[in-house]
Amino acid sequence: MRKAPGWVRSLRPDRATLRQDAVAGVPGAIASVPDGMASAVLVGVNPVYGLYASMAGPIGGGLAVSTRLMVVTTTTAAALAAGSALSSFSGADRPEALFVLSALAGVMMIVAGVLRWGRFTRFVSVSVLTGFLSGVAVNIILGQLGDLLGSPQTGSPAIVKAFNVMTHPSEMSLTAAAVGVSALLLMVVLSRTKIASVASLVALA
Repeated sequence: MRKAPGWVRSLRPDRATLRQDAVAGVPGAIASVPDGMASAVLVGVNPVYGLYASMAGPIGGGLAVSTRLMVVTTTTAAALAAGSALSSFSGADRPEALFVLSALAGVMMIVAGVLRWGRFTRFVSVSVLTGFLSGVAVNIILGQLGDLLGSPQTGSPAIVKAFNVMTHPSEMSLTAAAVGVSALLLMVVLSRTKIASVASLVALA
């Protein structure tokens, strides 16, 4: 019987580090539950699709990436970009449109990998990435403020939605606000304890 190719042999768990690998992987898997659900909400689809992405992404990515140091997971930046691209689709049509968008993005990534376009990322400075991620964070906070406080959101872009929420306090739901703020406080407090790796999941539950 011929020996298995090196790529296949590399998938076999290393008994010497199996326990350490499990300890390192379990917190990441647990944390991906609330992150995946949140990403799906940002796109505007059922949160269960975020769970599917959180499961399929690391498996498929783990078999395809060229380094073990790469983390394959959902990101808020990609979720916002997808949500913006699908903004013209209704809620019923959005899952199918998201599937097509994901397939097209995958094809473009394969093309970029074959042509080795990844080398151009070295020209993106840290200050540009910092500004981009800061803008994403602000956009998420302003865009989700209405959901946090249980207030209807109207207008566009996110800053207009947040302004309308804050200028109409009578439309806020005290129950929704109490639950949302309590979850945030719980997550912050637990992040300073020994169970910091599962703080977001506990807050979600």
